[in-house]
Amino acid sequence: MARRPRDNDDDISLFPFLSIIASVIGVLTMMIATLALAQMDTKDVALIDEYESTARQLTEEEAAVAELQKLIDDRIGPDAASVREDLNKNEKELTQLLKELQEVQKQLKEQEKVRVVIPQLDPAQRESVASMQSELKAIEEELAQLEKELSEREEASQTKTSILPSGSGVNFTPHFVECAAGSIVMHTVDPPKLIRAANMVNDKDFIALLETVANGVDDSVVFLIRGDGLSTYYAARKLCTDREIRNGKLPVIGNGRIDLSHFANKK
Repeated sequence: MARRPRDNDDDISLFPFLSIIASVIGVLTMMIATLALAQMDTKDVALIDEYESTARQLTEEEAAVAELQKLIDDRIGPDAASVREDLNKNEKELTQLLKELQEVQKQLKEQEKVRVVIPQLDPAQRESVASMQSELKAIEEELAQLEKELSEREEASQTKTSILPSGSGVNFTPHFVECAAGSIVMHTVDPPKLIRAANMVNDKDFIALLETVANGVDDSVVFLIRGDGLSTYYAARKLCTDREIRNGKLPVIGNGRIDLSHFANKK
């Protein structure tokens, strides 16, 4: 039995519907893309762009500074590093000085705020110029009197120590040498000469004295020994004994000045 042929009028086409769906999806995609692009144009994006631009500019400026620094170093020569170090040191010192100056200025401003109050004196209590001059004159006179008394006391305290001839001292010509701590004093010259103990061997006057005594007939060196001059005496006596020079000794009691007037009168 043969089939009945289908009627083509009953077929339905889906193409128009799919086209509409595709168009709607395309429109929505374009809208989403437009919104996304619009949202990208915000302040954050502008800040990022500005930061990147500033960073690029800073990098370029650092490169330019490095190039200038290299050019300066080439012109200065091998001392460029030390010169740069000195400049940095001077800059630090200048900064410190400026800081100290600001601190001083601040303190001065604070001091200017302080008000100085001068107390008012009763006119009856104020001293006149004449009274002050009279008081000054009295003080000067009193000071002069005290200085005079002090001078008299010092002169009185400086007693003399007299050296008296005794025994066989009348039969020779003495040449007195005072022995103190670390030094000798030659009383054979006027004024007496002070010589350090370490310089006795090289002193011309002392060597001349030893030669005079050595070549004399009745001459002799008389050492006047102070309480603290025993070691000096030993050193001076050794110079005499080594050269076979006549010598003797007399102790000196006290710290007064040596008085040899009795030997002068005897002579």
